[in-house]
Amino acid sequence: MLSRRPAVQSFSLSLLIILFIGLPQPVEAQDLEISLAQRRWKIDARQREGRDYYRLKDLAAVVGLELEERGGMLTVEGTRGTLLLVDDRPLLRFEDHYVLLSGPAWRRGKGDWYVTEDFLTEAVPLVVNRRLEKRSNRRYRMSEIDQNPVQVRVANYPDHVRIVFESERKAPVKVQEREKYIEVKFERYLVQPKFPTKLPNHRVVSSVGFDSTDVYGTFRIYKGELYDTFRELTLSDPDRKVIDVYRAPEAGARKSRETPPFRSSSAVAPPPRAAKPDRRVAAAPPEVVQNVITIDPGHGGEDYGVSSFEFLLEKNLTLKIAVLLQERLRAMGHQGMLTRNRDVELGVEQRSSVGNYYDSRLYLSLHAGGSLLPEIGGPVVYIHRYPDLQQSGDGQSDTDVQLSTETVTGTAEQSEDSEREGLVSWHRAHRKYVALSRELAGQLQSELNQLWGTENEVIEVPLQLLVPVTAPAVLIELGFLTNPEDQQKLYFPHFQSSIAATIASTLSRFLKTSSVDSRGAGSR
Repeated sequence: MLSRRPAVQSFSLSLLIILFIGLPQPVEAQDLEISLAQRRWKIDARQREGRDYYRLKDLAAVVGLELEERGGMLTVEGTRGTLLLVDDRPLLRFEDHYVLLSGPAWRRGKGDWYVTEDFLTEAVPLVVNRRLEKRSNRRYRMSEIDQNPVQVRVANYPDHVRIVFESERKAPVKVQEREKYIEVKFERYLVQPKFPTKLPNHRVVSSVGFDSTDVYGTFRIYKGELYDTFRELTLSDPDRKVIDVYRAPEAGARKSRETPPFRSSSAVAPPPRAAKPDRRVAAAPPEVVQNVITIDPGHGGEDYGVSSFEFLLEKNLTLKIAVLLQERLRAMGHQGMLTRNRDVELGVEQRSSVGNYYDSRLYLSLHAGGSLLPEIGGPVVYIHRYPDLQQSGDGQSDTDVQLSTETVTGTAEQSEDSEREGLVSWHRAHRKYVALSRELAGQLQSELNQLWGTENEVIEVPLQLLVPVTAPAVLIELGFLTNPEDQQKLYFPHFQSSIAATIASTLSRFLKTSSVDSRGAGSR
């Protein structure tokens, strides 16, 4: 008797093959390609729930990000800020707002995180100075975002305040009114703000701020209590966006307003001579933004400062601790103002002028030290020394460590012209604050020594950075990146937080117990 089983088996196998061919086949994940100049990188893809995912470690190596995992959260740090990812959530946190991606972050294993393609375009430009332009499907070209220095100028008139934004690069500018401020948003280039030296009439414009939470940076003109309306004007050669902010009419009828003419040689032009000021509505003297402490993160941009063998750069370290310090001060009721909040290079005059513009109560410049002797370490606080003033205590006039900042200067020649006009020469501006600076430096040095377990002393040397500052001012070397033990401490975020907390509590205590008034001046 013949067996029929082989025929049945053959029929079953054929049926399975037909069914398998008829089923939809899984779509292969498509790799990413990122190019910069002549270099190309390939980022391997993995599929999860129908979406393509890319390994974040590989992306970080290409665009320049640092990753730190804490349980189900991942900190992604770039030169301009920090992102926070949470496992299996599509929301990324940046500063005080969130970015929604097309798919949730995926933690495949310890330290092995994956993100969707739109992480490149939505998240990366927020934290690094790079633009990723999509060339075709899954192909991107990476380029540095060019900087656009924007000088802000202020002019106060009887019935309005004029704010002028003069940019070096021709870029689109969008102006939009919000509830509490007027938003001036530049596009295409990374804005490098240059603050004015003159305060606006505080009752019309309470302040002019800069917000870096978007890709390129946005100015905000905050409305004062007498704000009524505003007008905008665009001029060229050089490119200027002009915002005239008007105060409310004093007695009923609103007079017609004509835009003041401009001269080609001046960014801020005077009002027409025919329009005589109405003394009844004369602008009140500019008021002061209260309780400001200016924090200057040293270096930035092409100026890297000191670097360690672990590639910990001074410019990044100072910005990290400055942001932490700003947050600590805010929690204590103080307004911390940063001279820079991203990786940009600023001149010495720009850094000191920010503090004077806001009439700061205190001024701190943060740095990290470097020395040819690796055993030198710990925090050191510096203050400016005028050679003709009596030096108190055992403060040193010379030091065997190399300052990481090019702020050391000799005695500047004095000019009497400005003093005869009732002004103080820039190199004498800090003179009356030296005693308070020395007092502040002593307290900071003592508290930082206790944190570090060191016995360093305050050093007094001529410092060009602090000379123009009209407030108690110090320069702090947070530690030495040329010292192996200091490197290890400064590398860890928890110790950076400890430094910020120590400085913040010392500053708050100093302001409560010293004779510094609300504008930074001392009563002594």
